[in-house]
Amino acid sequence: NQSPAYDPDWRRNGYTDQAVDLIARWIEAQEIRGLKLDVLQIPDRTPVICVEVTGHSPDTVLLYGHLDKQPPMEGWTEGLGPWTPVIRDGRLYGRGAGDDGYAAFAAVTAIHALQQQGLPHARCILLIEACEESGSGDLPYYIDLLKDRLGHPSLIVCLDSGGGDYERLWVTSS
Repeated sequence: NQSPAYDPDWRRNGYTDQAVDLIARWIEAQEIRGLKLDVLQIPDRTPVICVEVTGHSPDTVLLYGHLDKQPPMEGWTEGLGPWTPVIRDGRLYGRGAGDDGYAAFAAVTAIHALQQQGLPHARCILLIEACEESGSGDLPYYIDLLKDRLGHPSLIVCLDSGGGDYERLWVTSS
């Protein structure tokens, strides 16, 4: 699944719809209490997954991520390529392994863990877009469409960042 910037035929190819469907079905299967999931599609724009989970405080935490991938690039090692995932020496190789495709899974897993432990949490809104996040042409339209639902978040977590190596987790802030 690549954003329209890298796959002009994204709608016809259907990879975006497949990725959105996979993520939406997985989220629903987690049986999160108080969860409402919507897949929004403004005409001529890539879709957005919007998940809302009721919380135990008046605060709202907005969690953002994306599901598109950069183009496959050149220079893969023999036996490795962008479209076939391979685990070698305990590491996953494949185009979808990086570029923050984990965002929806990480956010929902964290909320699920809080609920499983009986810990209170704020109202959570998860937005997962399917457009290239660097200068997204579609996200502003969805933010405007959802402004009443989003309200005024107390915290915004952007699950999209780089890492300096593959030996540890990295956290960045701005």
